[in-house]
Amino acid sequence: MRNVLFLLSILSISGCAVGHNDFVNYRDNDIGTVMIYKMPFKFKNSGELRRGDFAITGQGLTHIDKDTDGNLIYHFSDQEILPHFHKKEWIGKCLTYYVVNPTTFIIKSWGFDKGGNPLSCRTWS
Repeated sequence: MRNVLFLLSILSISGCAVGHNDFVNYRDNDIGTVMIYKMPFKFKNSGELRRGDFAITGQGLTHIDKDTDGNLIYHFSDQEILPHFHKKEWIGKCLTYYVVNPTTFIIKSWGFDKGGNPLSCRTWS
C-alpha cells in the first residue's frame, strides 16, 4: 500500500510516466523492498479489456517456485497487447518474475519471463 501511495504522489507531481523504460524503472525500484504477496492470486478483472480494445488484463501472480539456490521465484502475468494493435512490436504478454529471499521476502532481482514479450510490459498515461 505504501508503494501505491508513493507512486500516486509522484505521478501527480510529475505527470504520468509512459512506456517500456518506465515499466523497467518501476520494477527496478522494487529491488530491496519486501514482497507482500505470499500466495498466487488472480486479478479481479483478469481477461477483461483494459485499454480500449487493444489490451487485456493478465492473470496476476500465477505461481511461485524455487531456483537452484533456494530463492523463491514469483511469476506474474500483467497484461497482453492484442494482435490488432498498431505497434506490432508491442504485441504479446507481459510476463515477469521476481527473485525473492525465502527468509526475509526481500526482492533481490526481477526479469522478463519466458513466453512473453518484454515490450508489451509498459506504463500508460
